[in-house]
Amino acid sequence: MNRISQLPPKLIVLVCIAVLLLSFIPSNGNLKTVISILTLVLSIQLVREDFGTGMRGLLLLSLGSYGIGITTDLLDDIPELNNHWYLDNTEDIFMHVGVFMVCFCFIKILHQYRQLIDDLNIQISKARNLEQKLSRQALHDDLTGLQNRRALFCRFDQMAIEQQKGMLAYIDLDNFKQVNDNHGHRFGDKLLIDIATTLLRAAPTGSQTYRIGGDEFVVLLPNGEERTSQEWVEMLYDTTHEAREEFNIGISIGLAPYYPGNLSEPDSILAMADQEMYSHKERASYR
Repeated sequence: MNRISQLPPKLIVLVCIAVLLLSFIPSNGNLKTVISILTLVLSIQLVREDFGTGMRGLLLLSLGSYGIGITTDLLDDIPELNNHWYLDNTEDIFMHVGVFMVCFCFIKILHQYRQLIDDLNIQISKARNLEQKLSRQALHDDLTGLQNRRALFCRFDQMAIEQQKGMLAYIDLDNFKQVNDNHGHRFGDKLLIDIATTLLRAAPTGSQTYRIGGDEFVVLLPNGEERTSQEWVEMLYDTTHEAREEFNIGISIGLAPYYPGNLSEPDSILAMADQEMYSHKERASYR
């Protein structure tokens, strides 16, 4: 332990309190000398701290002034130099100046540390914001704002832990490519955003909506009953009728249940829903 900053804070407080109490005890000059030397040692330790070149210069100056004050105080105790005019006039001045400069440097050091802590808090806040932004980019689709395929698989892991069950709806837009070809990608992007908004509004409470591909979406329905899920599918056909008519596209939906026994195999659940979607594609398209 080479530096005063490495000492336990409680020990530093106890030493400071002890020095303060000793200063109020009537004593001879020996105790005063011990306290002065102890203060000088602490000042030397303070100089050894890494506070920068400018601050170290001020600390050295204060240390030199205080050291001269101690030296004159010790010389004044020598009988041959007692009542010397120089020692009598400068004995306390240098010590007071040294103590004042040490206090000034200490205040400056506290200000530096406070500024350092403020800057560190700002950097931590920026790092957290960046982490949240990167996390959102990693788990969300840039175009629609929906959660993406990676987020879907993360959700499967969480549901497996919580032993949840429900119904997965796999949604595919038929003939979407002709929208981009005939109307341009700007209209295609707008259609995808509109479909995403429709899914968010139409999804039952507690559902999760994802865009897992170019024109493929997934909705996790918390109710695992097939009849309730089919009613939601019928409602979704009606809700998207106007957009499908406008752009001459179809929509196909396949359902697959998820439960604690198959949540560890999300690819199988998606494949089952995809197969169900294709088996009903003719019925779902252009409905």
